[in-house]
Amino acid sequence: MTDIAHETEPKSPTAWTAVSATQIAGLASIGAGAIHAAAIGIHAEHPSLSRLFVIVAVAQLAVGLVTLIRGGRAMLALTLLVNAGAVAGWVLTRTTGISWISGLEAAEDTQFADTVCAALGALAGGAAVVGILRGRTRSVGAARLGLPAVAVAALSVGAMMYGATHVHSHGDAAESAAEGHEHGSESDPVTAATEDDTHHTTTIDDGAVAEVAATETEATAHGHGDEGAAAADEDGHDTTVPDGAVAEVAATETEAAAGHGHGEEATATPTALTWPRPFDPNAPIDFSGVEGVTPEQEARATALVEATMRDLPQFADVTTLAALGYRSIGDQGTGFEHFINYGYIADDAFLDPTKPESLVYQVDGESRTLVSAMFIAKSTALDDPELVDYGGPLMQWHNHPNLCWIGTDDGPKVVGVLDDAGNCPDGSVNAGGDSPMVHVWIAPHECGPFAALEGHGAGAADAAPGERTDQCGHGHEAAEPAAATAAYDPKKPIDLSGVEGVTLEQQAFAENLVAVNVVQLPQWSDPKVAEAAGFHSIGDAATGHEHYIQWDWINDDVWLDPDAPESLVFEPQPDGTKKLVSAMYMLPDTMTLDQVPDFGGALMQWHIHDNLCFTDDPEAPLVRGLREPGGPCAPPLVALAQAPMIHVWITPTPCGPFAALEGLGAGAIEPGEERWCDHAHGSG
Repeated sequence: MTDIAHETEPKSPTAWTAVSATQIAGLASIGAGAIHAAAIGIHAEHPSLSRLFVIVAVAQLAVGLVTLIRGGRAMLALTLLVNAGAVAGWVLTRTTGISWISGLEAAEDTQFADTVCAALGALAGGAAVVGILRGRTRSVGAARLGLPAVAVAALSVGAMMYGATHVHSHGDAAESAAEGHEHGSESDPVTAATEDDTHHTTTIDDGAVAEVAATETEATAHGHGDEGAAAADEDGHDTTVPDGAVAEVAATETEAAAGHGHGEEATATPTALTWPRPFDPNAPIDFSGVEGVTPEQEARATALVEATMRDLPQFADVTTLAALGYRSIGDQGTGFEHFINYGYIADDAFLDPTKPESLVYQVDGESRTLVSAMFIAKSTALDDPELVDYGGPLMQWHNHPNLCWIGTDDGPKVVGVLDDAGNCPDGSVNAGGDSPMVHVWIAPHECGPFAALEGHGAGAADAAPGERTDQCGHGHEAAEPAAATAAYDPKKPIDLSGVEGVTLEQQAFAENLVAVNVVQLPQWSDPKVAEAAGFHSIGDAATGHEHYIQWDWINDDVWLDPDAPESLVFEPQPDGTKKLVSAMYMLPDTMTLDQVPDFGGALMQWHIHDNLCFTDDPEAPLVRGLREPGGPCAPPLVALAQAPMIHVWITPTPCGPFAALEGLGAGAIEPGEERWCDHAHGSG
């Protein structure tokens, strides 16, 4: 009787628990692996990250399946190892980011899909530990899988479906960013902005270089080719554009660039209309008949513009931006000021006008008018097929690889552009140039709703297609140049257009040089500050303008830099004070006038002073006499080496922003040239 009773005794609870732990470990690992597999395509624009998802997915699926089929302590240990590693990686991506993996550099907020995946991984690891400790690790029959398998499958499928539409939901391109698009902590792209990289030579300090965006500076571009931007609400959403928001842009004449259509037949009319074409936000959007644009691209571009006109005006009040996380990049001297939310660059939103990475305002004195969003895609190639294919030839993504930044308490500021040797001014660094960006205007624009700002602010586009398709020549065809000119006023956007023979590149250089001086040069307004930095007066105040020169800076390798000007010009005031009115930049005295680079063409006329005699003082020589040009000075006075120089005025002058002083201070110009006064931009 005793033996019979023993044989029919049910199995102990311990055996059932051990088998269940093995079963749960395998099922949970398979579920986590399936969610990782579903995320592979979503991260396709980051190859290294995509490959990592493949490895993790295969590992979790493999150990999960083998654990279910065979069981055993070794498989449970391997399941624990694989899933513990996956969970540890998830924790890092949600707390600090992983700097050495592209796409995971910045910490991201938790979302449903990744949280479920991590939870299943943790469950798999925990169950594996229980199975190992219990000592009963054999596999089970299919009948036992029932309810646990259904539960894990339902949870995994739900997470995969949610992740496809929310974790990286770029398909609804212009739609308001929905739930799940939580923004990560702000990250400063100019991490080394205070370091001295020994980059000295600067030929333009673009003080805010027209576009950034540091740059022109949109969300992480995951899956940009999804089918359509959300259309604007048909029930009367406000699309009113702020008054007075007409962008003034210097441009080049271009036609639509061919070769951007990807994989689908273009629906151009027999006589295709050119692109870009002027944009009026109060008129129907018209992208029809542009060569190489597919119906899908046209629909996406239309929906994006409509959504931006609808949603962007919520940012019209510039005084609210700081509370929203936006910081100015300090480029107001160009006539357009960019505000960037660096946290939005690292998030999952894409072309979302409710969470734009950058906002562009037109500057008029102290007034700021919202005119454009500038969407930024983090660290993505300009020729990324999904970026290029989103709007085809209608939209040209660009970046700003030439900007130089410094770090400030109020965020990064643009202080210049790389010189011809690829160097930044002292104390600034070249950063953030690998993030593509595109504008969407809500104000009228002669070059269309996706136009870039021009000059040095235009940024670099993919060279393969040839001409840019986001610039145009409208407004540069006036019969009389005078009609396109305006007096130079440092309180208004700098416009040096309308001078015959000046190329757009030369105009852009000159405008940016003036703009950065208007912003940066006032740091020297106090003569005592200048003297403390080594400037010495040459004693010419009686002429009405007094020059202070830092003699040690003339032969260095820093050019046209308002942080290190060779000379400052002050205007003596009736009350005895001195007003800073101009910089006088001097090139090395080993250079002759005919060797000066043609920076600004006819806008900038360089000169030398070959008729002045100075006291023989090695530290602070004073002007005390005149000589015949090139002749000797009467002892004990001496002649000094001649350095090509040019003024950049931060106050209105009768002869424009680069005017030379008149009379004895006018200096000598290139032989054969006539002294030029820029009446087109002068105040007289």
